Amino acid sequence: MSDEIRQVASEVEAILERNGISDSRLEAEVLLRHALQYDRAQFYASLNEHISAKHIQHIHVLVERRIAREPLAYITGQREFYGLDFLVSPNVLIPRQETELLVDAALAFAREHSNDGIAIADIGTGSGAVAIAIGVNLPDSLVYATDSSAAALEVANCNRQRHDVAVRVSLHIGDLLAPVVQRVDLIVSNPPYIANHLLPGLPPEVLREPQLALDGGDQGLEVIRRLLEQAPPKLKAGGQLILEISPEQLEQVCAMAQEQFPGSNIKYINDLLGLARCVTISK
Repeated sequence: MSDEIRQVASEVEAILERNGISDSRLEAEVLLRHALQYDRAQFYASLNEHISAKHIQHIHVLVERRIAREPLAYITGQREFYGLDFLVSPNVLIPRQETELLVDAALAFAREHSNDGIAIADIGTGSGAVAIAIGVNLPDSLVYATDSSAAALEVANCNRQRHDVAVRVSLHIGDLLAPVVQRVDLIVSNPPYIANHLLPGLPPEVLREPQLALDGGDQGLEVIRRLLEQAPPKLKAGGQLILEISPEQLEQVCAMAQEQFPGSNIKYINDLLGLARCVTISK
């Protein structure tokens, strides 16, 4: 590699592109910034500066990890979600942009239904991204964040401390809603919803993420079904349940929701591609 930032970035981009990495230019920038510990402004202000041999060696290691299909977020150890930076590790699902719809819907419900703060349960919290984004934006709320993985909750704990919401985001280990002992106003969840027969066909980067957070059973509906079964006694009258789903599951999820919440108002929210991504169930 050359020893000037601009040239190294160009070489890394070419290596990534040759190895089938999409967004190779952006990823090259992110890898260099991570190695140099530069923010974006520092990076672009330093394009003509030289890089030490030690940094170049580090960049080589990062590039090798990336072309081996390790997710970029695991390499850098962080991911941006809802305007906040979250620590991530191979113990948690990497937060995705489409899941920001869950936060949007939760905030809309809270602001429409309460001026005094509400109790919220985030089920399968993983890194804590959804729970913490809600907690940051609803300072009067109380969020119960549950997960069956102790390792995931360790990451979530680091993130709630990082964003100074430990007082209002509490962490609980257990199966879905089981750890939530009191009724809440709002339940949100991004559950595992990929059918297990589809898992082998996922991109290699996705297969590096925890299978527990991906595998939704035979039709991808197993966890959603159990969550819907657990939800009615945990949700206050006038409360709402918001689920992220795979778009092709919409009809089945709505039918299951109607069975568990007869007479409820069931709607869905489209993502940026116009596909049904969230289902809301208003009790």
